[in-house]
Amino acid sequence: MDLKQLRHFVAVVEHGNILRAAGAINISQPALSKSIQKLEASVEAPLLERTIRGVTPTLFGETLFKHAKLILSQAQQALEEIGSFQEGFKGHIKIGLGASFAGFMLPEAVINLLKKRPDITFSVVSKPYEELIPMLEQGELDAVMALFPPNPLNRDLCYEPLIASDFRTICRAEHPLAKKKKTTLQDLADHEWVLFDRPQAAKILHAQIFTDADIPAPRPVIETSSVFFLKATLMQGDFLSFVPPGLVMEELNSGRLKTLEADVPPFRMKAGIIYRSTGVQQTTTTAIIEEIRSIRDKLDPLIGAQTVSS
Repeated sequence: MDLKQLRHFVAVVEHGNILRAAGAINISQPALSKSIQKLEASVEAPLLERTIRGVTPTLFGETLFKHAKLILSQAQQALEEIGSFQEGFKGHIKIGLGASFAGFMLPEAVINLLKKRPDITFSVVSKPYEELIPMLEQGELDAVMALFPPNPLNRDLCYEPLIASDFRTICRAEHPLAKKKKTTLQDLADHEWVLFDRPQAAKILHAQIFTDADIPAPRPVIETSSVFFLKATLMQGDFLSFVPPGLVMEELNSGRLKTLEADVPPFRMKAGIIYRSTGVQQTTTTAIIEEIRSIRDKLDPLIGAQTVSS
């Protein structure tokens, strides 16, 4: 097994057709077929299932595909890092940013690291957690900052918590309920809600809070995966939401949004940084993780949140 065979195999799986893959990587179809056959012989397992429409990976092929993507990505990173050192640069860091009340640490960490190592460059991608994790697993990202699922089960990834926060009921300062000293569940049920469509556990709990009290759960009139949209909607309309206060910290501190004192059971989630626990980690990735840890260690507790040391 060598890198060229792995590149050939990945191309075939991604295109689903040997002829199309051969054209994409500029190799003849017979040469590509022979390369795949040699790879199958080296792993002693069939990797592709031939059909009338093309090819699909077998169970063995799916396993190898996942690892091959990461191997090829890390090999490319190694070449880029060596080349960067030779040219006087220090590397490139790719970070995924999901919905997270710890995400505010990232800009400060990036700025701090750029002051120390100005030749580093960054790419920051904002997507839902469910899309970011496969990108991290396959080496397309170096790290992810996001809310953690209740029970993350992935031995190939390290989930390092930074902040734990209780979900609270949030609204704008002009909302009719904002002036009440204490709101009841019925008060909350009588108003319109805007909720994040992820994580699923928070949505389920939100509905369960009301059904446990024999009150029909309010159906959210808006669901979104955008932090920006959720903030803007809350500040412009009389909506309620159920989020960690740290996610809207700036708006709470400015008084544009406020938390309601409501009879709602506590629900705590963790947020932090996720990175691969296997393979070689770039020195630049280690550096940004250290910067994020340093910011976490200096933080005073946030509204409704507490820092978590690893």
